[in-house]
Amino acid sequence: MHRHRLILLILIITLALPTQALAAPQADVEADSALLDFPNTVTFSATLSAPSEIVEVTLEYGSEQLTCGEVIAKAFPEFMPGTSTQASWTWDMRQSGSLPPGTSIWWRWRYKDSNGAEYVSNTQTVTWLDDIYDWKTVTAENLRLHYYGRDEAFARTMLAAAEEGLRRNKDQAGMTPDIPVNIYVYPNYDDMRDAVLYEPAWTGGQAYSDFGIIIMGLSGSDANWDKNTVIHELTHILVGRSAFSCIGTRPGWLEEGLAMYSEGELDSGMQNMLDSAIRSNSLITLRSLNGGFSELPEKANLSYSQSYSVVKFLIETYGQAKMTELITALRDAKPIDTALLEVYGFDTDGLDAAWRESVDAAPLAIAQATAQPTPTYVPTYIPISGIPAAITATPGIIPTSTGADEGFTGPPLFLTISLICFCLVMLLVIGVIVLGVAVRMGGKGSQREV
Repeated sequence: MHRHRLILLILIITLALPTQALAAPQADVEADSALLDFPNTVTFSATLSAPSEIVEVTLEYGSEQLTCGEVIAKAFPEFMPGTSTQASWTWDMRQSGSLPPGTSIWWRWRYKDSNGAEYVSNTQTVTWLDDIYDWKTVTAENLRLHYYGRDEAFARTMLAAAEEGLRRNKDQAGMTPDIPVNIYVYPNYDDMRDAVLYEPAWTGGQAYSDFGIIIMGLSGSDANWDKNTVIHELTHILVGRSAFSCIGTRPGWLEEGLAMYSEGELDSGMQNMLDSAIRSNSLITLRSLNGGFSELPEKANLSYSQSYSVVKFLIETYGQAKMTELITALRDAKPIDTALLEVYGFDTDGLDAAWRESVDAAPLAIAQATAQPTPTYVPTYIPISGIPAAITATPGIIPTSTGADEGFTGPPLFLTISLICFCLVMLLVIGVIVLGVAVRMGGKGSQREV
């Protein structure tokens, strides 16, 4: 009995100990490559070998970016079974959507032979970038600026603007980069737009916070505009990474307001537009600016100007530490109203009201104070007075409404008697017609017999 208990104890301890996972054998791979047809496709290919016939091939691939978990994409290329085989697969960005220039793409091959052995190749990487240009790079702490078509002096001027952007964002909102930010500067807008599929024609710069990448085109005439573009897009990178959450959202007014505020004072045109909206009481409610901004130029510019002013009010009234707390609360997936209440003591509408007071704007209308869902009125009957002008009648039969306390009394007695009489008369008429037809048919039959 004691011996059996000892054996059982040893077995339990053995099962409880962590087991060492068996690593897959090293793959025998040659000519492992990725051919770029930028910006459309990347084709992975390799020659795979094994002691026994290869019966299964999988390409595992992905890109280096900020995600909520490890993401591994898999493709199953066609191949000829054998102890040595060639495998190839094309990632078509025109179908999947384009990656930003400068993205690091990784891949590896996983395959099995007829004996059940599995092999995994070394992970390879390639930079998704158009190599027809002579890209050059200048660097600073947490910054890498890539460029072509301009001289190094210009590149260092743009790099200095990016460094200033990092300083301002740290001072104003406590945001610092967690990875080096890569900035790809194209000499004009057309080259930049050609590098990314399906971008709007008006795009002059784009920040990809998940990748830590900025792309931008140069205006060709306004150096200050170009430097402000670097700072603006850099702020989007910092906000996107500092407030990153898998389940939360960032309000548009905060993200765009921080990006505008980091550039410096509003230009005179946008400031005049904001002042005019304040005087005419045509400001946009802050709650409306939680989402995306309008595509109408005039309304979009007001949205940016107003967001700038609100963020300026928060930072200059309550300080950088409070703004850092707000960003941290959003990173922790707290809704914006909850985050504002915890940090500042007011929600979105309270902030809207306080900001309006600070700029001498008309108070926030009570009807606009809190956006509440309103039920859609669906009539169950058409009133005697007719259909209200605001309601579209639904085609078809609409049942009439009866009071809940009214019982079903049936039709009036005189109506019942009238219906019965009518039915009897109809039956009599039908009977006469049938009898007449029968008599005529019988007469015709007798004549044929004669």
